[in-house]
Amino acid sequence: MTITLHQTHDAASHVLDQATATATAVAQAVAHLSACTHLPAWHTRPIQMPPDIHEHQQRARAFHDALTTTRCTCLHGLPEQLLVDVTRRWADALDAGAWYGQSAPRSSREVRDHSRRQYDKAITDLQALTDWIISGNAARTARGTW
Repeated sequence: MTITLHQTHDAASHVLDQATATATAVAQAVAHLSACTHLPAWHTRPIQMPPDIHEHQQRARAFHDALTTTRCTCLHGLPEQLLVDVTRRWADALDAGAWYGQSAPRSSREVRDHSRRQYDKAITDLQALTDWIISGNAARTARGTW
C-alpha cells in the first residue's frame, strides 16, 4: 500500500531518511569493490540536509566519470562492472529523490505518488545490490573472490 504524503516536509524527510540509510551501504559496497588509488576518494560526509543530497549526487557522478575514464589495472571484470553500476545507481537514486522532494509540493497526488514510488524503487534496488556485494555473494557468483 502506498502512503500518500501531503506536506513538503514529509517528502523531504522521506528522501533524507532513505538517502541517509542507503549512503552507508553504498560506501561499504564501494570500499568492498575498490582499492584503486587512481580514483577519487568516495564521498562519505553524512547526509543531513537537502544540499547534502546534491553534493553526494555530484560526487557520485564525478567518481563514476573517473571510474569509466581511468585506465588502470586495479579494477577489471565483475568488480569494475559492479562499481560502475553502484555509483551510477546511487547518483540516479539521488536524482529521483531530488525530483520527488522538489516536485511534491506542486504536484498532483498521482504525480507525487508516482515520483515517490520511483524513488523508493531506486533505493530498494540499490540496497539489494549493495547487500549482495557486501555479503560476498557477488564474489561467489563470479566463482571466486577478488
